[in-house]
Amino acid sequence: MKLTFTPAAAGRLQKFLGDDVKMVLDFDDGVGPFSDEANCTLALSFNLVFVNKDTDLSEFGAKIDSNLGEIYAKPYSTDQMDEEMTVDVNEKYLRYSLAGRGGELDPALGIKKVA
Repeated sequence: MKLTFTPAAAGRLQKFLGDDVKMVLDFDDGVGPFSDEANCTLALSFNLVFVNKDTDLSEFGAKIDSNLGEIYAKPYSTDQMDEEMTVDVNEKYLRYSLAGRGGELDPALGIKKVA
């Protein structure tokens, strides 16, 4: 599996990256330390979370390659994704999206810094 950040998205997210940070693509299903609450609609919700490199990520056993580095995810959350995914940003509204070949998976990808 591969996740590509568009140049616009990568440029805006660069400020969160560093040697002391790991990235997590968290499926917001109410399970895990970064999930606030489960979504009660049929819509899927994901958050891109930037955490300290020492954070316990044992619940996030799936690893996704990206052009910004390795991303951790819940193993079962990758079932929702295509083999090739993209994160883009709408510059006008500063809204991030997660999409695959099949279309948008999450039109309002959340961005969180926990590090």
